[in-house]
Amino acid sequence: MALWKQLGLMVVAVALVVGWFVYEPRIFGGEAQQGHARQDTTESPAAPVSVQRVRFTGGAGTLEAIGTGRALQSVTLFPEAAGQVTDVAFQAGQRVSKDQTLLQLDSQAEELAVELARARLQAARQELARYESAAGSGAVSGNEVDAARNAVETARIQLRQAEVVLFDRTLVAPFAGVVGIPQVDAGDRVTPSTEIATLDDRSALLVDFEVAESFAASVELGDRVRATTPALPEAQYAGEVSAVASRIDPQTRTLQVRARLPNENGRLRPGMSFTVRLPLSGRTRPSVPSISIQWEREGAYVWRVTEDDTAERVGVEVRRRDEAWVLVEAPLEEGERIVSEGMQRMRPGVPVKIQSDDQGPQVATEPGDGV
Repeated sequence: MALWKQLGLMVVAVALVVGWFVYEPRIFGGEAQQGHARQDTTESPAAPVSVQRVRFTGGAGTLEAIGTGRALQSVTLFPEAAGQVTDVAFQAGQRVSKDQTLLQLDSQAEELAVELARARLQAARQELARYESAAGSGAVSGNEVDAARNAVETARIQLRQAEVVLFDRTLVAPFAGVVGIPQVDAGDRVTPSTEIATLDDRSALLVDFEVAESFAASVELGDRVRATTPALPEAQYAGEVSAVASRIDPQTRTLQVRARLPNENGRLRPGMSFTVRLPLSGRTRPSVPSISIQWEREGAYVWRVTEDDTAERVGVEVRRRDEAWVLVEAPLEEGERIVSEGMQRMRPGVPVKIQSDDQGPQVATEPGDGV
């Protein structure tokens, strides 16, 4: 009887094991498959972002640069000779004309030298006349006549030299302009290295400034400019580009440009600082929000939203920026969506959800001379 019970228990155990292998995949395998199905059908949540649209701008851009004004002509005056000052014939800030006398040195000895040279020239001419009259009768040889002619020429040169020395005793204005403060007084002794005063032609001012290499081809002679100076903040001065350098500076990658500002009323003075604004007509470029620019070791980039609402990274080269917008060099099309908020969640291919799409017009200019 005990043996029969043992055999019965063994049959029941075998049946339980067989049943386990038959039904376990259906129970646990089904649940696993359902779990996998639920996992496969669960999508990654879309990243909420705000976007703004790309616009192409640049035609109405303005370049802004800082420069220092200098006179149309400017010189520091020195005497041609040493001597004692007998007269200072100008006052500080006086407008003078070309060749106007500014300073006189003692010249008594030089005046006597001129008189003596004139007398010698007169005597040489009279002697030449007598010799030429007598040459026809044979009383004077041809050699004597030639010698008399040479004497006249020598006397004429000596007179000219004496006149030059006398002229150097007077300092005159080389061009019309405004003289500065005199550095000498009557009675002072001066030498050719003694500074007398400055002279500036302020009828116009020249302002040199620099333009970035990327805009060098946009600047031409005659381009109109507008300038302001902190010395006269209420005024704005219109001028034009009067000179453009022939080459790009390899160190700064800039082009030197010179503007000419009319100054008929004389309010502008050399040495003033100026902010020069030059409209540029260069080619248009894509403009993106400044807050959308991201940086990494390789350079700058932005996140573009593709047509299927996923994130795509686009490398950009920054050209010009203002407070809100940046002009860039990049493979972007007008109207494309650029992420302006929510960049921290961006990865290539990540789905995005547009929460705000600013499609309004934007104003992008090129106000700076560099980034």
